[in-house]
Amino acid sequence: MNAGIVSSRYAKALLEYATELHIEEDIYRSMFSLIASISEVKDFLVALQNPMLSSADKVNLVCEAAQDNSVHFTHFIRLVIKQGREEFLLFMAQSYIMLYRRHKNIASVKLTSAVALPHNIEQRIINLIKECGYSEVELENIVDDSIIGGFILETDSRRLDASLSGALRKIEKQIVDNNRRLV
Repeated sequence: MNAGIVSSRYAKALLEYATELHIEEDIYRSMFSLIASISEVKDFLVALQNPMLSSADKVNLVCEAAQDNSVHFTHFIRLVIKQGREEFLLFMAQSYIMLYRRHKNIASVKLTSAVALPHNIEQRIINLIKECGYSEVELENIVDDSIIGGFILETDSRRLDASLSGALRKIEKQIVDNNRRLV
């Protein structure tokens, strides 16, 4: 079965279960920890698929990686491993995060600027995004001096490039396109 379908079904079921128990935010944080652990340890998913590792050891490994030993999270991981779906664990965590954000109306925003922005500017950006109808904004501020100046604002589906390097690329493209017409 398709990894996206499997992952989204498990994530949706987990969100519904967690919502009933009012623990969806705890699971949300656990999924972030799990993704970070999987990203840091390249062979994490390979180790989970090792048949020499018992199911209990796999459950303990995942719960330790997610920094969550709660009963409900452990039950979910036990179910995933029992069904042999551990290879989809990363996708399940990502799907859960996406579904949780949609459920709670949270905007995930990445703001890249050439210099660190003052807190009041970040707060103004958060307020502007909230005016678009979001109840909460998760802002990730990245400093990248290669954009020279300005900023790049990215949400789940949109990208606003108001950087100096982006403007220079557009100008360069226009010059190249104009010169091609002349030749």
